Amino acid sequence: MRLFRLEVKRIMKSRRTLTLLAAALLMSIVMAYLPISFESINRPGEDGKIIELNGLPAIQFKRDYFEKTAGNITPQKLAEALRTYQSYVKEYGTLNDVPLDIYIENIMAIRPMLRGLIEAFADPKTGIGADLMDIDPDEVEQYFYEKCVSHLDDTMNLEQKEYEAARQFAAGRYADVDQPFYLYPGMSRDAFDYTTLYILVLSILCVAIASPAFANEYQTGSDSILRCTKYGRMKLAVTRILSVCCIFIVIFILGMSIHLLILNLAFGTDCLKTSFQMLFSVINLPNINLGQLQIILVLAGLLSVLAIVSCTLFLSARCRDSLTVLLISIVMLFLPIFAYGALGDTWIGGILPSAGIGMKNNFLYQLCDFNFLHIGGMSFWTPYVILVSAAVEIPLFLFLTVHSYCKHQVA
Repeated sequence: MRLFRLEVKRIMKSRRTLTLLAAALLMSIVMAYLPISFESINRPGEDGKIIELNGLPAIQFKRDYFEKTAGNITPQKLAEALRTYQSYVKEYGTLNDVPLDIYIENIMAIRPMLRGLIEAFADPKTGIGADLMDIDPDEVEQYFYEKCVSHLDDTMNLEQKEYEAARQFAAGRYADVDQPFYLYPGMSRDAFDYTTLYILVLSILCVAIASPAFANEYQTGSDSILRCTKYGRMKLAVTRILSVCCIFIVIFILGMSIHLLILNLAFGTDCLKTSFQMLFSVINLPNINLGQLQIILVLAGLLSVLAIVSCTLFLSARCRDSLTVLLISIVMLFLPIFAYGALGDTWIGGILPSAGIGMKNNFLYQLCDFNFLHIGGMSFWTPYVILVSAAVEIPLFLFLTVHSYCKHQVA
C-alpha cells in the first residue's frame, strides 16, 4: 500500500499531469455549456414582435411549453396531434404560411411527437420518410406501433438482406421494447453528442498522462536502479499499473459527473424519462430511456478509455521513449475513426481498444444504428462487439505490460 501511495504521489506531482487534469475538468464544463448555449427558440412578444430566446431562457421556455404534450405517446394521442397539424396546414396552404403565433400555439408543441410518424410510415421499398399530409390519422390510431415493427423489418431487409441472423436479432430485441413510448421536454440530441465528444477528449488526455508511465524511466535511466530494489520488476509494474488506472477512473468519473450534473440541472431531470426511440429513431433496438442512456455511455466510455490506456501502458513498457508511445497511442486512438470513415463498420474498427470512442463511430451512434459484423452465418451487433472486445483487451494488455516490463533489457 505504501508503494501504491508513492506511485500515485509521483504521478500527481508531475506538472504535466496536473495540467492535463485541469484541462479534463475544464473541458467537462465547456462540453456541457456548449449544447446549452446552442438552444434557441422564437416566440411572439408584445405588438406582434418576435422575441428570440437563447441558452437557459430558451430551455426553460421549451420545458414549460412542451409540458402539455409530455407523457406516454399513445396511438390516440398521435392521431389527434396529426389531425391538428393537417387541419392548419390545409387551412393556410403550407406549414411555412402558418402565422407564427398560430404555429407556436397549436403546432410547435406536437411536432416532436409527429417525427416518429414520418419514419413509421416510410416507403417500405426505399425507406424514404412519409409526408405528414399523406398519412391517415385513423390508420395511426389503429396501427402506429405495428407500423414501427413493419418499418424495422423493412429497414433490416434493406440493410441486412443477406443475413437472416441479424434480422432475427433485431426483431427479437425490438419485441422487448416497452410501448407506448414516453416523451418529456428537455434534453436535445446535441447534448448527447457533446457527451460522447467529451469522452474522446478524456481519452486523449488520459493517453497523454499514461504514455510516460514506463518509457520515461527508460529514458532517464532510473529504471535500472528501480529494478534492483526489493520491490522492483513485477511488484513495481503491478503497482504502477494500479495507480495509473485508479487515477484515470477517478478523473473519468469526476469529469463525467460534473458534465452530466450541469446538463441535467439545465435541461431538467424529467426529460431523462423519455424513451430512447423518441429522441433518435422509433425503431431503435435498446429498451432504455435517456437516463439509462447516460449511464450506459458513462460505463461504455470508461471501459473503452481503460482499454486504450491499457494499450498505452503496454506500449510504454515496450518502447524506449515516451514520445514514441504517445504518437503510436494517438494513432491507435484515432484509427477506428479513420477506419469507419474509409471502410464503414469492419472488424478492424470494432475490436480496437478505442472502438467505442470517436465521432460517427462512437458507442452512441452504434446503439442508434443497425450495424452488424458477420462471421459465416453468425451476426454480431457492433455495440456488443465493442464492449466484449474492450473487456477482453484490458486484462490482456495489462498482462502484456507486466510481462514486457519484467523482460525489458537495458540497451
